[in-house]
Amino acid sequence: MLPRRAEKGVTATGAPTTGLTHRGETVTLSGEGYFRVRWQILPKERPGSVAMPAWTGLDGRLFHVASGGGHRMDDPQPGTTDGTTWMGGPATGLAVLPSGTQQMWQNEYFWIDGTVTLHQNERGADYNLFVETSSWDKAAQDVRTGPEQGAVRYGLVRDNGKDTAPVPQYLTRSAPADPATVRQRSRVTP
Repeated sequence: MLPRRAEKGVTATGAPTTGLTHRGETVTLSGEGYFRVRWQILPKERPGSVAMPAWTGLDGRLFHVASGGGHRMDDPQPGTTDGTTWMGGPATGLAVLPSGTQQMWQNEYFWIDGTVTLHQNERGADYNLFVETSSWDKAAQDVRTGPEQGAVRYGLVRDNGKDTAPVPQYLTRSAPADPATVRQRSRVTP
């Protein structure tokens, strides 16, 4: 069960209407509540190493609360016989995560109380990020959607309801000139 956190509302500013589809594009999230980051990997356009997005300038708290969308991006796509996943396959090549990076799901849910900026750092593999405000109800519904509803698997709750809940990888309170330099396992202190 996904713990319920306060929701006063989140605003998302700066993102192009088409989503974060190019290196250097950003979205700043502010307020208290939930938002969703939806992944699209495009190995047919350009496979290779994924330069992960980074979170910078955190002021407040940010937790990675749930994963959903019905599948992890490395799950085999239904109906394929060659092992093709949402990360790619034999016909297209693969998008490959840096060692130690947590495998993303199609939908990743976060809760914020403060402000943070998400940066699209695309170099190498082609990917897009679609960020939108969300709610506890939407996140809880997503993680409860399973194979009976056409999903590959049920989602995953990551939130423990405490201040020790997981934070995203590649997160910092600083604002580096090159967001792609944010360390994978940054320590974020209160």
